[in-house]
Amino acid sequence: MTDGDRQIDQGLAGGPPPRPSRLQALVVAGRLREQTMSPEAVAAVWQKAVESGRDAELPGMSIDGALRSAYDAGHLAALALLGAYGLRPGSGPGHHEIAFAGAAATEYPALEDLVPDSEEVRSLRKGSMYDPVIVGPADRDRALAWTRRTLPAIRTALVASNPGLGRLLTPYS
Repeated sequence: MTDGDRQIDQGLAGGPPPRPSRLQALVVAGRLREQTMSPEAVAAVWQKAVESGRDAELPGMSIDGALRSAYDAGHLAALALLGAYGLRPGSGPGHHEIAFAGAAATEYPALEDLVPDSEEVRSLRKGSMYDPVIVGPADRDRALAWTRRTLPAIRTALVASNPGLGRLLTPYS
């Protein structure tokens, strides 16, 4: 058994990391629910985030498609981080927002603005999907810049929550 295997065995396999009080408050309020996730399952959700982020960057991708993929990348990354803590959002209205709020509540400094930043990208995505408003290249660029900041920050938080995850998580670049 390698040191990385031992870290994984001692990490999520032995239970999720301790929850900061803000994160636990979301559980008590019923906004987050318990969900056991193996390190491999956390890594699989993370991989989906990375792939969505890469899709958003594809040359020739429509602006609407890039906005949706960029948003999905951040949302999936937030879900992976919650999974590392043995949590998931409750179902119902606001479940996307609570995923970002939960990730921010893990109290990693680079995630402190995750909720307001995600709201901007979510608004762009919503407008692109449901409103007749035409979004432009500057909107896509803002969403991509958000993804480029958010995914590495969440990956850092994931590895800090369980160092053994470092060998399972594809870097986003």
